[in-house]
Amino acid sequence: MIASPAALPRHLEDCPMPRLPSARPAPLSTRSLTALVVALMAALTPVYAGAEGATAPTGMASPAFLPPPPAPGSAPDLADRQIFATTRALRDSPRWRMATEDADLAFPAMLHDFSCAAGFTLEAKALPHVVAALAALQAVTKPAVKAQKEHYARPRPFEGNTLPVCTPSQGLGYAYPSGHTVAGWTTGLLLGRLMPEREEALMQRARVFGESRVICGVHWASDVWAGYMDGSVLFEQFENTPEHKALLDEAGRELATAARHATPPDAARCTLETEAAQHSVLAGAP
Repeated sequence: MIASPAALPRHLEDCPMPRLPSARPAPLSTRSLTALVVALMAALTPVYAGAEGATAPTGMASPAFLPPPPAPGSAPDLADRQIFATTRALRDSPRWRMATEDADLAFPAMLHDFSCAAGFTLEAKALPHVVAALAALQAVTKPAVKAQKEHYARPRPFEGNTLPVCTPSQGLGYAYPSGHTVAGWTTGLLLGRLMPEREEALMQRARVFGESRVICGVHWASDVWAGYMDGSVLFEQFENTPEHKALLDEAGRELATAARHATPPDAARCTLETEAAQHSVLAGAP
């Protein structure tokens, strides 16, 4: 369980913070989740746009669709700070350890993270075309995210305090948007395109993958929401590039073959992932 604000360090307890909703959201069809993310971020743009000196990035692979991060002292900014503070109580919990593992973006680990959602163990060495498709996808996403981070220059949550984070905090760069979230979200979109019968489970795992960055304490919640939006647009750009069609087709055939000869995923890990999905830090759930 996440600690109450009364249990927080004094310098965070004294900060005024809005109460988060305690009710859990009703289940949502994952096919509509990408559209919901885009609509939500568009609705929040007037609030975020109050950030002093914030302007839309230009000359980027993903242009001005992404709103600026929350303005300091705004309601979304205070909510971000509350979520960061309360999730520090998860240190050394099973969810914390899962978030630590989710920080590894190497393709063997990345694919393995989606095994429960896929319904069988995803081994990178057996899926060279899938790995090649993910590499081509990251070649599209990484430059765009890097440019956005440098434009907005948002500090990380752990800067200026000594609260715990689950990964080394040196050399991580700026916070907004979350590059790990983009990587996880686009991986879910790619695998969902290739395995449409598993799309909802894959996108649920992609959502939890982004939430792991909040659990880790290396991203604000709004960084993660922006990562979902960013990943949706960047994947569409990737998917609609004709040169990627043959690679995606081959990756799809490769996954179909692998599914017929694969081993089941680890049951305990799948239970942990299901539990994580039911307690979203983005919804204020414990």
